[in-house]
Amino acid sequence: MYSNKLDSELREETKYGKKLLLWVIGVVFVVGIIAWIGHRSEKVLDTAFINYEEFQEIYNTTQKINSDLATIREVPDSDSMFANFSKAALIAQKRQNLARWVEEYNAKSKMWNRAMWKSDSLPYQLNVDEFSRYNK
Repeated sequence: MYSNKLDSELREETKYGKKLLLWVIGVVFVVGIIAWIGHRSEKVLDTAFINYEEFQEIYNTTQKINSDLATIREVPDSDSMFANFSKAALIAQKRQNLARWVEEYNAKSKMWNRAMWKSDSLPYQLNVDEFSRYNK
């Protein structure tokens, strides 16, 4: 009789210990998942900000090159600015640079994982013909 009581107490304690162990494992598992999701979300947000800024910087660079083209075209051919490089060479270099940035913008815009973070105020694609000083 005495051993039966001890056996039942031991079984109860074992059941309690198993339940406690399962709860601890469950809590650790849930906390681990929450930590992983939080870390992953932080990475996604960082990537989103980087892509958003990258599109904006490329767009701003194309606008700057377009205004540089306008400035160079307004300067007379005899200006000392053209002592080392001709006006035509500087214009060709700026046009090539603008075309390269437009190609990069368009290529990144076609990438779904990058384009989804692009500002709504920016165009989906750029074309060199849209820039007022590219062909003049």
